[in-house]
Amino acid sequence: MDKKVTTDTLEYGVLTKDLNLWYGKFQALKSVTLSVKKGRITSLIGPSGCGKTTLLKMIVGEVEPDQGKIKVGVNTHFAYYRQEDESFDPTLSVYDYIAQYAEVIKTRDGSKVSAAEMLRRFLFDGKMQTQKLGSLSGGERKRLYLLKSLMFGANFIVLDEPTNDLDIRTLEILEDYLDAFSGCLLVVSHDRFFLDRTVDYLFIFEGTSIRKFPGNYSDYLLVKKYQKEEAEEKERSATAARPRRIQKGLNYNEQREFERLGLEIAALEEKIQELETGLTAQNSSLSHLDYLKISRELEELQQDHDIKLQRWIELSDKADG
Repeated sequence: MDKKVTTDTLEYGVLTKDLNLWYGKFQALKSVTLSVKKGRITSLIGPSGCGKTTLLKMIVGEVEPDQGKIKVGVNTHFAYYRQEDESFDPTLSVYDYIAQYAEVIKTRDGSKVSAAEMLRRFLFDGKMQTQKLGSLSGGERKRLYLLKSLMFGANFIVLDEPTNDLDIRTLEILEDYLDAFSGCLLVVSHDRFFLDRTVDYLFIFEGTSIRKFPGNYSDYLLVKKYQKEEAEEKERSATAARPRRIQKGLNYNEQREFERLGLEIAALEEKIQELETGLTAQNSSLSHLDYLKISRELEELQQDHDIKLQRWIELSDKADG
């Protein structure tokens, strides 16, 4: 097992080399090599359970890969905002919680800002700063943890589902902060609106590998849609050019499954197209929560479609064999 190492070949950033990850006997990642360098704003995209969060933890040094190397720039300073709630001491005040890390914060431009002022920027006014952590709502604690994660001189920010449970105003503060951030950002999110607003490069999980894509999430959906339409057109042309031989290699149950899958795949594609068209047409009028809901529904439909399509291809190959 290779460990995480520090390298002075990068000012700051991360390089991975031939990463392998197993969950028991299931291999999640195989020989994955990628880089996140200075100024790169990147997102990890993939279905639930594919290993996105584990990869984030490997990059920041909380989990070691089963095989492979992770090289971290010698001047890299991570900030890691994770899905899991941090353990708060309920007796601490909001101000004391932040002040225990620093009472004065040095910003990117070299100026100094007090902890009280930073708290005000993140919607904790003077009265709220005296409140005990135990009296805060879940959303307020998330906002406080977000502030703590971002404010202490990091040049490589790692965000795992940062938009979950955050209100619109806090999201706007986060987006404005990231607009002015000149370091590395690596984010996992199902929020299409947030991804389009913040990232310019994607790492897409495909099976056990990761594919690089230059562009935001909407760019990726457009390319994916074009590729699917092109593949469907080739399939229609091939089907029209040859006689059907479905019955040849399939038994009765497989034949019925094949026909049923064809109908279900067509219905899923119609639904996916409907949702994607709606997202594009209503881009300016949808709320953040609507975006998140529709994006998650799209991901679930796409996963179902891919599973059914894979099975349909298997049966089609058997029928033609």
